[in-house]
Amino acid sequence: MSHIPDEAPIPAMEDEPAGGRWYGVILAASVAAIIAALMAAYLMVSWRAAGEFGFPLDDSWIHVRFAQNLARGYGFSFNPGQPASTTTGPLWTVVLALAYRLTREYLFTSAAVNWVFCCLIALTAGAIARTLVSRRSFGAAVSLVVAVTVPLPWMALSGMEPPLSMWLTLLGILLHLRLRTARGVAAFAPAAVFGLAVYARPELLLLFPLAMLDRLLMAAREHRPGWGLGWAREVAAHAPLFAVIIAPLFIYNERVIGRPLPSSYYVKAWNFGITWALAMRSEKLLIESLVIAPVKEIGALLLMWAGNNAALIVPFVFGFARLVRGTGGGEASAHRSLLVPLVLVVQPVAWAVSTGFHRAPWFQSQRYVANLGPLYIVVGMAGVWWLWQQRLRQRGRWALAAGVALIVAASVARQPDQARMYALNVKNITDMQVTTARWLKQHVPKDSLLAANDVGAVGAITDMPVLDMIGLVSPEILRHLTLENARAGVWNRLIWQEAADRKVDYLVVVMKPERYEGFVRSGHRPIFKIEISDNITCGGPLIVVFESKWRDRGGRPARAADPGASP
Repeated sequence: MSHIPDEAPIPAMEDEPAGGRWYGVILAASVAAIIAALMAAYLMVSWRAAGEFGFPLDDSWIHVRFAQNLARGYGFSFNPGQPASTTTGPLWTVVLALAYRLTREYLFTSAAVNWVFCCLIALTAGAIARTLVSRRSFGAAVSLVVAVTVPLPWMALSGMEPPLSMWLTLLGILLHLRLRTARGVAAFAPAAVFGLAVYARPELLLLFPLAMLDRLLMAAREHRPGWGLGWAREVAAHAPLFAVIIAPLFIYNERVIGRPLPSSYYVKAWNFGITWALAMRSEKLLIESLVIAPVKEIGALLLMWAGNNAALIVPFVFGFARLVRGTGGGEASAHRSLLVPLVLVVQPVAWAVSTGFHRAPWFQSQRYVANLGPLYIVVGMAGVWWLWQQRLRQRGRWALAAGVALIVAASVARQPDQARMYALNVKNITDMQVTTARWLKQHVPKDSLLAANDVGAVGAITDMPVLDMIGLVSPEILRHLTLENARAGVWNRLIWQEAADRKVDYLVVVMKPERYEGFVRSGHRPIFKIEISDNITCGGPLIVVFESKWRDRGGRPARAADPGASP
């Protein structure tokens, strides 16, 4: 993103015609049509597989449940009137709740809203690309490649927060690149967007400090007079705004669950990563967290991105190296920055250190690293441009056009497999969680207390109170997930004791088949179960409803189905 000090300058190509506003309109319409067409294709494939439209994860239904209660005036709660930690993406939950107030429907409403965000993702990625190569056609090419690259259609139809978090990441980076040296009110726009991004995904908390680090590195590289003191003033000016924006999130979670971050972080990371290694006082775990896990994460990311578009992996490595050396982006040197390389490295390393490498980055269709995908494309496409300028320019523009066509083809070729995977995700969730929730709604008393380890569809469809045995939406369970309880080996027993003390009526458990007999021997009576043979989505292929041994037998019993029967 700087001029080229150690190489002969490359002659600029002739300027492109201005084209007026119609160029942007045509590009936006093309991006919107491409994404809509891919979404429609995915929906049709999923309809044929599942027999109905649906969500690809139970987590999607968790957002629906929170949005239901938020729209009804119950605040951030899974069970009405019982405050819970915010969702992983509370800003998305708010957007979904507002949209629901207009449409009174969630599935297609969430798809429509996420379609808009996906269009913005593609267009904003193109705008970032133009800070590297200031040609309009280059930005358009990047936007189109982003639009046709997996897993964007899956994200659009997920009912979840990834498209919003991806767009806010890109928007914040774009504003930082354009306004890093700006003065006045506009200079604070990046900090504001980075603050909002934290409400879309908690790991985006890293963006603002990385942007501040980039300001320091660029000031030092550019040898500005008094650059250290100037940078300190910039941090002092921008940090309070960022802190004011994100403070309510931390204050709310601290008051509700006694911890600053959303409960999802603690549920997924409390017994992994650096914290666990320190708590266990294990040198082996410490080395695993600080060295092995980050290396595995970066290697897996590169393999994943190569799977998304194999034609871009070599140009990506080349482009990334040029950005780090500061010899890329000669045509747009006013926007010099190391923020994109910093985000691409620091975010996955921080994730690996804090949570360990117990889930590969492609888990749940790349949901946890979704905001990095468009940056891979931006840097990879920049690498294509710089390679062409250095090695192939004498062969003419046809070589560049052929390369871009190959890249687009590589992305499009991945869509059929991804569509089939999305369809199977929807089928799995529909066959298990959704069908079970519908059965519960028809067969158990409406005031029953359910305990479940996949709570989304069960809570959203039945509208019954749910005790989340994982702890995502139940603070009374989360409080048992402590390092002290883990060291003592008592956390699992305490969770089941909580269920017994609450006199849970029914257990709804997604499990592996070998666990079934253990529940029966414990005294829980199976009254409904479904087992699927094509599971790629759920924690196990079996879901069982048990009448719990703690249930008050004086109440009206459920109408039991044959536990082995199909729904």
